[in-house]
Amino acid sequence: MKKLLALLLAVVMVLSLVACAGDNNTDASDATEAPVATDETTEPDASGNGTKIVYATATFGQKFSPFFATTAYDQDVVNLFTGGLLAADRGGAIIENGIEGETVTYNGTDYTYYGMGNVEVVQNDDGSVDYNLTMREDVKFSDGTPATIDDVIFGIYVQCDPTYDGAATIYALPIEGMEDYRSGMESLTNVILAAGPDAVSEFATDEQTSYFWAALDAAGNKFCQSIVDYVLAEYGEDYGAVDFATSAELWGYAAEDSATMWAQMIENYGYDLSDNGINLEVADTSISEFLTQELGDRAEEFAKGVETGASAANIAGIIKTGDYSMTVHMTSFDATAIYNMNFIVAPLHWYGDPAMYDYDNNMFGFTKGDLSTVKAKTADPLGCGPYVFEGYENGVVTLKANPYYFLGAPVTETILFQEASDSDFVPGIITGTFDIATPSISEDTLKAIQDGNKDTADLVGDTLTTYLVDYRGYGYIGINADLVNIDGDPGSDASKALRKGFMTMFAVYRDTVINSYYGDRASVIQYPISNTSWAAPQPADEGYRLAYSVDAEGNSIYTDAMTDQDKYEAALQAAISWFKAAGFTFDEATGKFTDAVDTYEVLIPGDGKQDHPAYGVASEASKALESIGITLQVNDVGSSTWNNALEANTAMMWAAAWQSTVDPDMTQVYHSENAHGQGTNSNHYSVDDAALDALIVEGRGSADTEYRKSVYKSAMEIIMDWGCELPLYQRKDCIVTSSIRINNDTMPKDLTPYWGWYAEIETLATK
Repeated sequence: MKKLLALLLAVVMVLSLVACAGDNNTDASDATEAPVATDETTEPDASGNGTKIVYATATFGQKFSPFFATTAYDQDVVNLFTGGLLAADRGGAIIENGIEGETVTYNGTDYTYYGMGNVEVVQNDDGSVDYNLTMREDVKFSDGTPATIDDVIFGIYVQCDPTYDGAATIYALPIEGMEDYRSGMESLTNVILAAGPDAVSEFATDEQTSYFWAALDAAGNKFCQSIVDYVLAEYGEDYGAVDFATSAELWGYAAEDSATMWAQMIENYGYDLSDNGINLEVADTSISEFLTQELGDRAEEFAKGVETGASAANIAGIIKTGDYSMTVHMTSFDATAIYNMNFIVAPLHWYGDPAMYDYDNNMFGFTKGDLSTVKAKTADPLGCGPYVFEGYENGVVTLKANPYYFLGAPVTETILFQEASDSDFVPGIITGTFDIATPSISEDTLKAIQDGNKDTADLVGDTLTTYLVDYRGYGYIGINADLVNIDGDPGSDASKALRKGFMTMFAVYRDTVINSYYGDRASVIQYPISNTSWAAPQPADEGYRLAYSVDAEGNSIYTDAMTDQDKYEAALQAAISWFKAAGFTFDEATGKFTDAVDTYEVLIPGDGKQDHPAYGVASEASKALESIGITLQVNDVGSSTWNNALEANTAMMWAAAWQSTVDPDMTQVYHSENAHGQGTNSNHYSVDDAALDALIVEGRGSADTEYRKSVYKSAMEIIMDWGCELPLYQRKDCIVTSSIRINNDTMPKDLTPYWGWYAEIETLATK
């Protein structure tokens, strides 16, 4: 159940790439001009117009730090007062020439993006790679202090410190000298954890050890209780969660109390408190946060580093090349590393100590192993973003326009982020309490919006304006090739034909069922990738076609003139051709296959309520297949049954959903190293194809976005040829604004998960 919940609710907490986009679908003479660096030293004017926007948000974690924000809601605030070195486009791809401006086409429209820096990727003959970064020379922090590359380097060393415990993972990149720098020192917490509960580390005292383990035990119990409380609150009786035991069971644990559940977690993960360990189980509050609370006034003591051996004085691959330039030298290429080059431009003079910064003498603004000065500013942050953090009080964060913002002071003087319940978001906009919100989309939410727009009873009206935005993930139906094949040969043409017969029948019912289930809240997609990805094939691309829309001879099976019923019949005939190609015998007289004796099964995680978008698709396909002598059993099961079958690789067919990352790397999901229960056991399709593996490796090995896009298109075609995945739908998130108070003409166009409502915040205006 926890994995299902994670798919539905997980948030990737990375620094958003706030940038400026100009609409360039006009003549070249109308193109947006790049911001020009100047030597202006006079005090700039803030917007000063007294305007204000109130954004409704969920409860803050109150860690308003570019280094230590832990919730998406805190990160939203951080994104508005902090600047990242690089910009990204609407598909999430990095803009390499942000200083001059770079034009990228999205959804048929050209947009120009600007950022605070440029990046040049140089792949060297020895396999190493250099990221040459250049920074604008006119960036200032909101207190008027000029920003230089030293501020960037300071931030890198904070996030690469051996005791750093924030969300960034720059230290995991193959940067030359990183391991040497981070070795020889661990936080007191880590050395105690490494020794285990039955020993005392040589680097800790008996008293520190006993104090720590008591705190961790208390934190673990609270962590488990928070999970159960979350399940009860969010799912309750609808999923059979009525007490601790039933809630824990939904999360995958057989426990009557928090102590038992905590002991089981320790058995599963050991004392690994990282996001790859116990914190994989997080519901709303991390184990580290609970531990910090339990350590109390001594938390800083346990966070500091202790020397355990020799270490390097610097990170050899972090190379300053000028006052506004640097190079990151990596020993090997990693396609995802480019996203980490959007380094925080964090003020050294605010978070660190300028007297302790001397790049040439390996001093980087703080004492290695002691981030207390950085953490001390968590509630009083400073940055170079479009807004200035004024404070948090009574559930409200106040932000003021930054007069020094490199794209110009925002036209709206004040932004308030106000905590509220999701159910109050839309009513609050109607009554004037809020101006903008991003409510969870549901039938009730859509009805509330329509009721609010009494003039039109639509999602856009005189009171409310709704923007539906593709969610960065998608739903699908999968088939395990090891379990659905001919003569035990998953990769044979006959086996692929068998699976494509099923997929052809699933595919034809998608439009009708998904539209009925979701309405405007989702759309059908054709390739196994989120439409929000920069690598997603577009309808205008050469070779683009509907999923499983040809028969065994390669003929297209649909025409524009067909009715839905015509399409159902055409798909059935195409499926017959595929099953014939699989080797089944078809009796023309009866219209049925005579030797398809196996019963095939598809698992739908609808908890027996038939309330799942894939249930209708599978049911309609099952009825049609029965008419030609193919038996497909549709089992609507509980989430735990579904998850256990998927993890044990015993599910023939199943419905699920992915949440995609900004990079389209396919290694985890489709590479054969993770198939047949091997590796991460995340290739549940059991696709084992050397050509596909080669494309995946090739895609990871290039820094050319357009080339990678073509490689992944070829990879997706192989995946579809295996007949192991059918993309079903991409659901929508929504943004709601006040039609009365917000000038919606100034809202960003073509919103995406990577280009949200505040992506062009400096020009967002009220009426």
